Amino acid sequence: MDELFGLRNLFYTGSFQQVINEGSSRTSVSESAKLERKIYLYRAYVAQGKHNIVITEIKDSDPIDLRVVKTLAVYLQSKSGSQASETKKEEALKELKEILSDAANMSNSTVQVIAGMVYYREGLFEDALKILVRHNRNLECVALIIQIYLQLDRLDLAKREIAATKTWAEDAMLAQLIEAWVGLRTGGDKYQEAYYIYEEIAQSPSSNTVKVLNGQAVCNIHLGRYPEAESLLLEALNKNNDDPDTLVNLIVVSNLIGKPTEVVNRYTTQLKETAPNHVFLQDLDLKTSLFDRSAQRFALA
Repeated sequence: MDELFGLRNLFYTGSFQQVINEGSSRTSVSESAKLERKIYLYRAYVAQGKHNIVITEIKDSDPIDLRVVKTLAVYLQSKSGSQASETKKEEALKELKEILSDAANMSNSTVQVIAGMVYYREGLFEDALKILVRHNRNLECVALIIQIYLQLDRLDLAKREIAATKTWAEDAMLAQLIEAWVGLRTGGDKYQEAYYIYEEIAQSPSSNTVKVLNGQAVCNIHLGRYPEAESLLLEALNKNNDDPDTLVNLIVVSNLIGKPTEVVNRYTTQLKETAPNHVFLQDLDLKTSLFDRSAQRFALA
């Protein structure tokens, strides 16, 4: 019996506070499951942006599985808001490199996932793949591999990876989510199939999270069902009014529906306050600059 089956699914769907609640409980689990439960506990804190809790509580004497989560917390904190620090980021990358220099750590699934996440964020896709492909049927590694393939516009490789994964993990929730990601990139009939996957997952109250609502909304946007997408996104906003993905998708769907400019600007301002370095904002600034430059060529005398 997989003692942490439910805990993992809560994590995968973004129910981070429930992961923390369950991970902090005194529910009896086997010795082998205690460490993994603690890993998900601290990763949930990281996902909530509560980096200091992780950095303070995890000690140098703790197992490598926990220390690498601390490295992730330091790295992400170095890139966030008022605590941004290039020095801290370099320290975290150096620490990760030292961890990876131990051959034994290279086969550790937690190390593989965390290293893959960090290198993915750094745009070091080749380095990330070299580590992730060493996995031993680990779905989080597969998820990162497919995200990289999609980022590189290698849909063919992503499809091949998910086909191979389904031979050993077809019914797993994360495998279904991965299939939905690939379906959204494939398009056509796959948009509806992806929607059904998210809809089925959302049937459970604990899984009807901001992440899942955004997944359903994106499917609806691709299917041209803009009011339905907006409704789902507003539900997600009620759950977390600072979620960057929700705000980005609301900006998109508001433009598609033809909402007043002030509504779009309001969401954009909120995104700038919440995630000032978000890739959407960087792309928006670039396109605005290019438009202004082009407009100057046709300026009336």
